[in-house]
Amino acid sequence: MKWKTKLKNKWTTKWKTKIMFVLLLLSLKSSLYAQKIVVGFYNCENFYDTINQIQVIDEDFTPESDKGYNAQRFQQKNKNIANTIYKLGLLGDGNGIAMLGLAEIENRMVLENLVQSPILKKYNYKIIHFDSKDLRGIDVGLIYNPAIFKPYIYKPFSLSINAHVKDFPTRDILYVKGTLYETWVHLLINHWPSRRGGLKQSSQKRIWASTICKNIIDSITALDPKANIIMMGDFNDNPTDKSIKNIPLVNPFYNLFKKGEGSLAFRDSWHLFDQILISNPLFKSNKESKNEGGNKLKYYKSIIYKDFDHIEMNGKYQGYPKRTWDGNEFRGGFSDHFPVAMIFSLKTDGNPLN
Repeated sequence: MKWKTKLKNKWTTKWKTKIMFVLLLLSLKSSLYAQKIVVGFYNCENFYDTINQIQVIDEDFTPESDKGYNAQRFQQKNKNIANTIYKLGLLGDGNGIAMLGLAEIENRMVLENLVQSPILKKYNYKIIHFDSKDLRGIDVGLIYNPAIFKPYIYKPFSLSINAHVKDFPTRDILYVKGTLYETWVHLLINHWPSRRGGLKQSSQKRIWASTICKNIIDSITALDPKANIIMMGDFNDNPTDKSIKNIPLVNPFYNLFKKGEGSLAFRDSWHLFDQILISNPLFKSNKESKNEGGNKLKYYKSIIYKDFDHIEMNGKYQGYPKRTWDGNEFRGGFSDHFPVAMIFSLKTDGNPLN
């Protein structure tokens, strides 16, 4: 009986060793050969500092205003946005979010304070921001992890040069070109004109913004038909609207919208104004992309991020995004928009399992 027991233990040990080896290889494959990279966008809902800036209309967001927007409320807002960014980064491989486009931020100081938050500081996030001509002083901006994304060119494109928006200056389009894990990408960050005055009356402003974006995309693809383009923003239009359909990119958020999902709600109707669109080379398979120029990035998944903390659980806004403000009432929430994210997989050359 002893020899049978020894033989059994020997075989058990042998199979355990083999199983552990296979699990180790699978782990290596997952961590080294299919890394997940997170790119996102977030409308932060009136993310102002507390200082009255003379050149913009921000008087509602000062300690003396009816909102009573003081340092304590600013820090609460900052903490909420920072926690959201941290959680978005956890959708990937634990290296933090690679790039995050932001809307409704007042100035660079707000962004600098944000990236210095204790929960984000370890990622060493950097900032790209330009002041726009928006009368309320709210801009778009980008924070990025310099270990993952390296910008080389960045500049704003103004929408305030056309008659459609001349009477009400609006946010710029932020263009950034850089390398995302050594793959060249072109990034467009948007916050298109609102539906102020009604959908039909305001639609031409968004079509104009769409035309500017299309012109930028056309100029990029004229030089490089296989360019990797990521266009994100709060477009104030849904994936089915003319302004979005005018863009010559793939929109993975279209299917989410058709399923009834949205990033914000108004009068119990869901809208998906916050979207991320990409060019074909990013959407195709790794094999196809590799044959077309060695692209290592592949589209994996699109997400409207809405965890428990970001959802109103009671009251008239039940089920909506947990907002910061309801008129002048400070609700201490995050934003009236859910953030959106897109996950890419990164395929490196070679595979030890092949």
